[in-house]
Amino acid sequence: MIETEQIKHHNNFEDCLELEAAIHACQEGIYICDADLRCVRLNSAYTRITGLTEDELIGKTSIELEKNGTISKAVAVIVKRDRKVVSLIQKFRSGKNVLVTGTPVYKDRKLFRIVITARDLSELNQLENQLNDAEERSERYLRELSLYKEHIKSEKIVANSPQMKQILNLIPKVSKADSPVLLLGESGTGKEVLARLIHETSSGGDSPFIKVNCGAIPGDLLESELFGYVKGAFTGASDKGKPGLIEIAENGSLFLDEVGELPLKLQVKLLRVLQDFEVTRLGSTKSKKVSFRLICATNRPLKEMMEKGEFREDLFYRINVLPITIPPLRERKEDIIPFIIKTTEKLSSRYGTLKTISPDVLKILESYHWPGNIRELENVIERTFIMTDENSITVKDLPSNIAADKVSKDTYTLKEKMQIIERDIIEDMLKQSSSLREAAKKLGVDASTLTRKCQKYGIFVQN
Repeated sequence: MIETEQIKHHNNFEDCLELEAAIHACQEGIYICDADLRCVRLNSAYTRITGLTEDELIGKTSIELEKNGTISKAVAVIVKRDRKVVSLIQKFRSGKNVLVTGTPVYKDRKLFRIVITARDLSELNQLENQLNDAEERSERYLRELSLYKEHIKSEKIVANSPQMKQILNLIPKVSKADSPVLLLGESGTGKEVLARLIHETSSGGDSPFIKVNCGAIPGDLLESELFGYVKGAFTGASDKGKPGLIEIAENGSLFLDEVGELPLKLQVKLLRVLQDFEVTRLGSTKSKKVSFRLICATNRPLKEMMEKGEFREDLFYRINVLPITIPPLRERKEDIIPFIIKTTEKLSSRYGTLKTISPDVLKILESYHWPGNIRELENVIERTFIMTDENSITVKDLPSNIAADKVSKDTYTLKEKMQIIERDIIEDMLKQSSSLREAAKKLGVDASTLTRKCQKYGIFVQN
């Protein structure tokens, strides 16, 4: 019997040691008081989290600690009164704010102990900040990935004309610098292609190339897209906030297309970013250092806009460090035929169909004035390539406005002239009619005949 009691005592002692070790190994603060709310035990984590010592707490009641200002509000008093688990934020004399949870422990249906756990709010806030940073990085990476999917690698620019050769000779010098570049020229002249070439040949060529069309996004939305925002910055803002495109362009290039459309309010904010290389998200007071290459493009007369007060003079001089003017296609006709051949080869590869272009077509396209510049020329070539059934693109396959522009007695046969004029008449009549049947009636032909001619000339008829 004596041996049995000794074994029990030994086992109880080992259990106590094990429990003591477990309490002190816990990273959360543990504070235990008896039914009279007197502190009987605490672990080292509790003193670390609260900034208090054992001498200040052991043997003292929660009422005393609250009264002498050691703690702001005694959770144990509330637990004993309400007989339930209670959580609150407690402020300690050390100045620390701690999240505490008091849990009652009963023995024979009577309150025996109250166990209080303490969590350092500064540690929780640090973890929350780390989580927010991780989520922000994730959001940034996902957005960059989305932008990279849309990113089309610029191809070598066609430059047979003296003007384009001169521009290409400037690119190595421009790429080495990190100064702002301003690309000037009519719509469709290839400003974005040149901007990508500058970016890709620069030291940051592997970093993001972020394009923003300033004329396609409403002012308020453009502001949040460019500068980003924090949680609660405006109605409908994401709970996680969002990095702006300026931040996403870090170490890369920010391409502001149609910069002349930038509202005056945003011109001021952009100027501040370019002066300090710091960006502040909407709804935040904290600025963040940024590093990026600015490339702007416009087809508008910025100097005239400055005189009218539509564009800030200080911003103009800030972005006009390295200006490059791209001439319209009609002023560099030497580039037209090489571009047509290059585009046709690309389309043949894409569609797996080899097509050639007749000399007459090349002559017409070279002499056309191209108000829409490269963009219009590329669209015409692609449309003609797709709609032509034969392996050779001839005059009759060209859009009527371009072909009719060059119908002359010196160049074409009577048959070709008649085909061009016939197609032009059909297209005009279809535009004036609500249906193919109505157009056929006005032209005095059967609907089946008109359908056949539309197919012949590659005219799309909307049902």
